[in-house]
Amino acid sequence: MRRFLLFSIALMAFISVSAQDAYNEAIRMARAVADDTSRTLEERKVATFKKDALYYLGYQSYKLAPDSSASMLDHQALALFQYINLYTGRLAMANKKERAEIIELFKNISLAHPKFKDKNKEYVLAYITNEGYITKFSLDTDWVAAYNDIKRRMTQKR
Repeated sequence: MRRFLLFSIALMAFISVSAQDAYNEAIRMARAVADDTSRTLEERKVATFKKDALYYLGYQSYKLAPDSSASMLDHQALALFQYINLYTGRLAMANKKERAEIIELFKNISLAHPKFKDKNKEYVLAYITNEGYITKFSLDTDWVAAYNDIKRRMTQKR
């Protein structure tokens, strides 16, 4: 519960950043947690995924559309944080059977919403194939679409 509260506080700090700076602030926050040796290994691994996903998103956006809007990156960054915070919150409250179902659901939603349709599957699926990470998501994800999808599904389950 304490970890969930910390994630919520971090999310609120992230939301309060001006829209133009959200992407850069997201990278700064992810890097800070990933490099903080006082954090748990799992927290650092989740932050490493966030950082890698944000760098991938920025690189692909620039490569495919150098004049793409900063607001698109900002919206994607916010949705990424919301998606992962929802995921880690659900995992923290789940029993062992539910954990496996949650991991599979979030992974499948990530895969169902590619942003760039990247052909380099070995790279974009690296976190899915690496057993050392709980963030079993594709780097090539449209985080806004994925977050909206998981929110809709969670609402329907109630």
